[in-house]
Amino acid sequence: MMRSLMKVLASVGVGLCLTSCAQVTKGLKAAKLGGAADDFVAASEKAQKCDKLGTPPAIAEEYALGSALAIRWVQQGGGLMLSGASEQQLNTYVNTVGRNLAMQSPRPTLRWTFGVLEDPRNFNAVSAPGGYVFVTRKLLQGVENEGQLAGVLAHEIAHIALKHALSQYATVKVSACKGAVVGDVVFGAIAERLLSASNSDGKLDLDADTGLMGKMADDTAEALSKGNSKDQELAADRLAVELMLSAGYDPDAYRQLIAKTAEGGGVFANHPKKEERVKQIADILNKLKDSGEAFVELSPGSLHNPALPASFSVVKATGVARDTK
Repeated sequence: MMRSLMKVLASVGVGLCLTSCAQVTKGLKAAKLGGAADDFVAASEKAQKCDKLGTPPAIAEEYALGSALAIRWVQQGGGLMLSGASEQQLNTYVNTVGRNLAMQSPRPTLRWTFGVLEDPRNFNAVSAPGGYVFVTRKLLQGVENEGQLAGVLAHEIAHIALKHALSQYATVKVSACKGAVVGDVVFGAIAERLLSASNSDGKLDLDADTGLMGKMADDTAEALSKGNSKDQELAADRLAVELMLSAGYDPDAYRQLIAKTAEGGGVFANHPKKEERVKQIADILNKLKDSGEAFVELSPGSLHNPALPASFSVVKATGVARDTK
């Protein structure tokens, strides 16, 4: 049967590389070959339906994925700094600054949640869909004023508002679905859920299937661990500048923080160099100043970078900042 199938495939055209999957499937269906050919057609049709999973998720799906990822970030970061009155005050302060910035974003109605991770080694900030943003203890040790903290939070808020993680999640869903078809694992519970969604609107009910939620969160976390693209990082910086200006902060504080941190390496090698990020922020501000328009946010008396509160005493310490984002 397989030998006959290969002869038929060869006769469909000069080469399958020159013919789309849909065209091949249509030709095989018309031929009514049966057996292995029918299996090939069925798998091909299922693989095409998997593309529906690339559609934007419903808000409930985003929250479910985001909460699962948030739990992972907290576990990897050694837990949240919430013990004692000073740490609780610090958490309240970070949430106040973060939510003020988030209200300036294109997605102000998300359930924005900010937290400080215990991690004393990595100068880092992470975010997850649904409005989850975390900064490490080490990062807070490296900021000198509220403006610098606001810049970091605004950058992560921008990633969420621009749906960068959701873009990677869509790719993960489609790949998992097609992998299930090609790997002939269509009878597995997770594969069946993916294929079922691909037959409808492409949306997943992650809350109803913890196994599926875990699989999607694991695969998305792995994709995110490789870092965002250069274009995404620069786009997040641009929006961060806008959010800071709208909230009354001087974006130059964020520029100064980036300039003083060491370059990231390893899996973050595809990110723009700090010189490029610093230059972009400076160019944005210079362009606004030179535009001749009455841009009140850039007037000397309107921007501010408040001093850090007393609650920062629980994290302040000497150390060399290293940007791993």
